[in-house]
This record gives sequence, structure tokens and C-alpha cells, in this order.
Amino acid sequence: MFAIVEFRGEQYRIEDGAKQLRVAYFEGAKDGEKVKFGKVLLTEGSDGKVALGGSVKLEATFAEHDRDTKIVVFKKKRRKRYRTTNGHKQNFTVLNISSFSI
Repeated sequence: MFAIVEFRGEQYRIEDGAKQLRVAYFEGAKDGEKVKFGKVLLTEGSDGKVALGGSVKLEATFAEHDRDTKIVVFKKKRRKRYRTTNGHKQNFTVLNISSFSI
């Protein structure tokens, strides 16, 4: 049983039994604040039926902000003595899922 929902312009798959959801970083979230999800795009019930849209009861609260591991970007042009190494850490937000039902 799972659902695909839209949240802040991105699509996320939420499965039954999931406790946390990592989403793209968003500012202004306060600890324990409830989060509203956008429209439901796809649902699959426990009986295996797939439906476009559908109704999902989903409650989530803000948990924390964090940073992912470093992504290394290496560029090289052969025979030109050109090498450069860059990288960055991506920010993300963790949401605690308190209830999920289709």
C-alpha cells in the first residue's frame, strides 16, 4: 500500500509503515509544526488496485533540518592539464509521519 503525493512542487512516494520522509529543504518550519501535502497523484490499496488520485489521510510534522553527505564533482580534460574538484552538501528536511491511511 502506497501513495504518491505532491509536496512543494516535487513528488514523493509514501509507503505504509513509513515513519519518516526526507524532503527538499524548506525554511520557516518550526519544531512540531504540522505539514499539509498537496494533491494525491496515485494510490495503491492493500488489495492491489491502483487508482489515479484518490483520498489519503496523511498527517506529518516537522522534525529537523540536516545536511547530506558531500557530493564530489570532478572535471578533467585529457591532454590539457585541466583538473578541478568541487563539491557541495545538499540540505534537506525530515518529516515525521504520524498517520497514513488510504
